[in-house]
Amino acid sequence: MSNIRDTVGEVEVGPDETLDRLTDLLRILQKQRGHRAATDDTLLAWAAAQARPQASRVLDLGSGKGTVALLLLQRLPDCTVVGVEAEPVSHDLAVRNRLLNGFTERWTPRLGDLRDPTVLAGEEPFDLITGAPPFMPMGAGTMPQDPLRAAGRFELRGGVSDYIATAARHLSASGLVVILMDGLGRERAEAAFETAGLGLRRLVNVRPFPDGQPTYRILTAHRGKGDVVETTLDLRPGEGAAYSAEFDAIRREMNLLA
Repeated sequence: MSNIRDTVGEVEVGPDETLDRLTDLLRILQKQRGHRAATDDTLLAWAAAQARPQASRVLDLGSGKGTVALLLLQRLPDCTVVGVEAEPVSHDLAVRNRLLNGFTERWTPRLGDLRDPTVLAGEEPFDLITGAPPFMPMGAGTMPQDPLRAAGRFELRGGVSDYIATAARHLSASGLVVILMDGLGRERAEAAFETAGLGLRRLVNVRPFPDGQPTYRILTAHRGKGDVVETTLDLRPGEGAAYSAEFDAIRREMNLLA
């Protein structure tokens, strides 16, 4: 992504922020240092769009500055998105990204803790729910000094069990939940789905290159039981190589810049 710092009308760019191109059509405000748009956002949005291409109501849990919401709003032109984010700084970025990209009618960023049942009170069920829970329990490592990075990695306001429990409360009868976890998070996510009464439907193991250990796991679940389709996605054909043909195709599908 390139820093373009141009005129953005009503949207102010802070001195510690950058204005970047996210796709051919989308721009994103984000902190110069801190949690920035990355491959995991692309993968989550891609998997969600693949899982439910006709989604009309999307809930994005732990929405941050709105990277996944933005990608889904572009990829699924008939959907509306509600994003829940507890970090005020990230929520403020999401509000401005909504205005910047002209999604005021289709995107509702909501400030609040996803564990609080009042945050989504009165909402109709959603047919697609996404989230990338923090993957490190408190005390499992060194807390980053940057609060946005800390919130993205450590379970400051709950972890995968809380994300999936919230998703289950707001999922429509035929809806899908798509969660992205770190490479070690498969068992925790599967246990959380089972506790919430959801059945795993698809699992994508994302590896940096063939024979590498998975960096991410993308899990799709529904209100049902059945066989699980498990696949592998290699981001590169080898260490240090360019993107794999499969990941290049995903990037083109999501209209990402080279």
